[in-house]
Amino acid sequence: MKNLRIFATLVNGEQIELSDCPTGVDLIRALLPGGQTKPKALVIEATDKEGRVVRIVVAADDSETAKVAITHES
Repeated sequence: MKNLRIFATLVNGEQIELSDCPTGVDLIRALLPGGQTKPKALVIEATDKEGRVVRIVVAADDSETAKVAITHES
């Protein structure tokens, strides 16, 4: 995906990056192998202590960009 990077920083200072996923369907296949059921989307959501929510939605199709929303929940 053009606007999404997924990586893990390791204790030894190295970094592992999930790459070779040009589309949403490629990314979902890489993260959720097996494919018993086909998801419509992969959603990553985080909320901070102030209630702000960051939501990343990766559609399970041939899109090359993810949707990002930042909101403040009351």
